[in-house]
Amino acid sequence: MQGNDTMDVFACMASRRSIRSFTAEAVTDAQVHAILEAGTMAPSAGNMQAREFVLVRSPLAKQAVADTSDAGITARGKVLTQTWIATADVIIVICYDPRRMGARYGEKGRTDMSKLDCMGVAQNMMLAVTALGLGTTCVIGFDAVALKHSLGIPAELTPMLLLPIGHPAAQGGPVFRLAPEELVRFTC
Repeated sequence: MQGNDTMDVFACMASRRSIRSFTAEAVTDAQVHAILEAGTMAPSAGNMQAREFVLVRSPLAKQAVADTSDAGITARGKVLTQTWIATADVIIVICYDPRRMGARYGEKGRTDMSKLDCMGVAQNMMLAVTALGLGTTCVIGFDAVALKHSLGIPAELTPMLLLPIGHPAAQGGPVFRLAPEELVRFTC
């Protein structure tokens, strides 16, 4: 997205919230394309770009994604699925191909670097979602093997993160954040 309809990056970061409740309003193809494009602009170690995306739009497939999710046994009173995921209009599954990064960087590329690249993609996409007036949150609580089976994701790809995206049912309120000076241990 370019032009006068864009949001300042700092305002975008300050207004981004984790959204888990959506309206029935559709996300347009143009919005999905802009979000995907933002993801492709994320940095990539050695420019290997070992990430790929799976778009999930059908109600049956969205339910299959939700069915593979978990909220952590202690995190949410032993609730093992995050059913709200299926209410998003679109889900982007951010995957990585460990072979691509591993070919250049070995084991560190297959693990740490691939995951780091996916996190940068997710941050770019979440900021694009916010700038477009949509909502999302990053979901990592899911069974990757079950998800691959449910969606028919190729064997060479590893699902890393889910971004359920839609029009927010409610805007998030203020969020407490520690000040930078509270997080800096020392300066050299």
